[in-house]
Amino acid sequence: MSTEQSRFSELERRILTAIFRRDKAAMAELMHPDGYGFDATMGLVSQRSLIEGIDALAPDARYVADDIRVVDAGPQVAALSYRLRQWGEFDGAPLPSVVYCSSVWRHGSLGWQAVFHHETPARTA
Repeated sequence: MSTEQSRFSELERRILTAIFRRDKAAMAELMHPDGYGFDATMGLVSQRSLIEGIDALAPDARYVADDIRVVDAGPQVAALSYRLRQWGEFDGAPLPSVVYCSSVWRHGSLGWQAVFHHETPARTA
């Protein structure tokens, strides 16, 4: 894995860890305030709303992210894709066990921040 790939893999793992720990301060640091995404449990959601609503994630929820791929998307922008396996509940409902994710990161005045995230639940048998 190249240095660039390692950097963005680490950033994505940091944001996932912040989410699954329900660490709003770390989430706010890593997510652009005007960012948004398509979340498998919340639908179309602003990153601000995701941060505000993260307490609905069960405290014992956990995740594994693998097959991370990074693409240079232009000056100061990177796109990632990966598989996310997760266990636990959100707002009393089970999390989708496997989702395919993509994130876009941009470097700005506050450093690297996620500006967009998309999740597609895997097909189930």
